[in-house]
Amino acid sequence: MAEVLTGVNGQVLRWARESYNMSISETAMAIGIDEQRYINWENGEEFPTYAKLKKISDVLHKPSALFFFPEPPQIQSIKGDLRTLSSEVFGRLSKQVIRQFEKARAYQMDLRELYGEKQSILAMRHTFPADRAKLCEYFRKVLTFPILAQKDRRSDKIVFEIFREKFYEVGIYVFKDTFKDNSVSGLCLNDTQYPIIIINNAMSFARQNFTLFHELYHLIADTSGAEIIRDDYYVFLDEQQSRVEKACDSFANEFLVPMADFQIELSKGAVDEIRIAELAKLYSVSKEAIMYKLYTMKLITSEQYNALKETFYGDAIRSRAKTTGTEKAGGNYYYTKLSYLGSHYTGDVFRQYFSGKIDKLRASEMLHSKVDHLPKLETAYFRGVK
Repeated sequence: MAEVLTGVNGQVLRWARESYNMSISETAMAIGIDEQRYINWENGEEFPTYAKLKKISDVLHKPSALFFFPEPPQIQSIKGDLRTLSSEVFGRLSKQVIRQFEKARAYQMDLRELYGEKQSILAMRHTFPADRAKLCEYFRKVLTFPILAQKDRRSDKIVFEIFREKFYEVGIYVFKDTFKDNSVSGLCLNDTQYPIIIINNAMSFARQNFTLFHELYHLIADTSGAEIIRDDYYVFLDEQQSRVEKACDSFANEFLVPMADFQIELSKGAVDEIRIAELAKLYSVSKEAIMYKLYTMKLITSEQYNALKETFYGDAIRSRAKTTGTEKAGGNYYYTKLSYLGSHYTGDVFRQYFSGKIDKLRASEMLHSKVDHLPKLETAYFRGVK
């Protein structure tokens, strides 16, 4: 019979579970035990074996030694960063989304190690224009990517990657990942030195573009945030929280589809379903973004706009073939990993590694990869460098 670990603290176990908004039944199922047995662990009436403690560590993403602490550690909750979400909404975030915020914190530490004390453009918040249209114009100039250049690409994927590189140049760091939760399209962690945006790769590239600028406005407004796909969560926000979220959407829409330019496009012909699809492709945005623009211009009614929302939600998520087909093909794991990390960040980590400033273990940690995957990741990176 396997020996039980009587030193495991049930209070720490409960703290770790609740930090991920996980229910007792969900946690017990993930560990592979019945619910009552898990309750007994938290109450200190029973204790797990070593094998089960290892499983607990895997499920709750905490080192095994932590569960022997006399009390839960004093670690700042992610909830403290999310002032724009109510307790009700935060309590509905899944473990997978909360894990992405933890990754954002890890990226911040990695970037500080790479670059030291460095300020992003957000250190200049006090100089940003207050007017939304002027703010969009300001960032157009800062990012040096005019609307005509955006329209000329006619590829939402290419436009996203261009903006991503531009963000990096001004000290805003954009990563991608598989959230395994399609209710959230992206999130950001605010910081003057190392602000982080993480985009859910399951979203369409058109949605990723919108999310990128939704999160940018969160950072401009000096807040962290998460973009939740469905807007029915607004009923749980207070007036100020609701105002910030709506401002994020308005900024993203105006930046990607500037009103003055859009009016010129509308003057070229009647707007029907075909033209809406053409405009979406032209601006590298979703049809929802175009319809929202038409709604703000009072060219369609709120009833017409709301009637299409279910279609919009479906369009936001990339098809399963697109999101998993290439990632699971032989040899493409490393290219997918590189696309998540971005070329700037990956290259800088490798440069630190080659110069001897960090060792193989630290490089693999920064690249969120196993040590034995590092050589293949290195090969994939340099094959992609022109």
